[in-house]
Amino acid sequence: MNDANQEWNEHCAKQAKMKNYQTGAQRFSVQKNTDQMAKNLISGNVTRVNDQLSRLQFPAGSTVLDIGAGPGTLAVPLAARGCQVTVVEPAVPMKHAMAEYKKNKGVDSDIPIIAKIWEDVVSEEIGRFDYIVSSFALSVPDLKDALLKMDTVAQKEVHIFWFLTDPPWGRVSEALWTKLHNEDYYGRPLANLVWNTLYQSGIYAHLEVLPLLDSHYYETFEEALNEYVDRLAASEAWQIQIVEDYLREEMTEIPEKGFVLPENGLYAHIWWRK
Repeated sequence: MNDANQEWNEHCAKQAKMKNYQTGAQRFSVQKNTDQMAKNLISGNVTRVNDQLSRLQFPAGSTVLDIGAGPGTLAVPLAARGCQVTVVEPAVPMKHAMAEYKKNKGVDSDIPIIAKIWEDVVSEEIGRFDYIVSSFALSVPDLKDALLKMDTVAQKEVHIFWFLTDPPWGRVSEALWTKLHNEDYYGRPLANLVWNTLYQSGIYAHLEVLPLLDSHYYETFEEALNEYVDRLAASEAWQIQIVEDYLREEMTEIPEKGFVLPENGLYAHIWWRK
């Protein structure tokens, strides 16, 4: 068996060398990108959330660390259930989005924020938590270090949600990046490497396959085009035309909802008990 951690790390190193590459933390440090995510969340279009929460049946009063919490997608509902939630979230705009989501959900409890990326967090400084959650937040340069730190901090269970196949926005990049930038494209390394890294580290995790129901609706085609032009760093007129032609062919307009890319991806729920 190949060294899964090495494979992940080498893939991420190649990814980081791509022109105009942005980490999740960098992308969501931009207000408009955070606003779009929060809008989809509040409108109820992120339908995978209910699937995830049904698998996080933590008793009220439990301490939970949510790594890469974004606008509080899971943290806010868990706090509403009575959990004592702390989040790791470096993007400043996400702090404001989480405050709005708490207000929308009627959650008054405090959710402390550790404003760092996970690889910069020192486990001895943050203490231990009953449960660790990481939902689509594994953009780390060294996977094994990140996973073992989660295991160290957890007292009861660790729950990770990560891509098993490329999401729709990843498929757009896969299709267009080389045409636009004349370089190889390296998308997200997938959940098989996460499970195998755990296995090779002596952690025998459960894995469940779930449908990736996470529709991003755009009120107008122009709104969708602007987002993907930004995602793909398409600045020249010919590049923008390539993106527009692709989206016009691939996107579907849903009455009263807007424009959306087809959803047919899968993701993994990987978890283990201490």
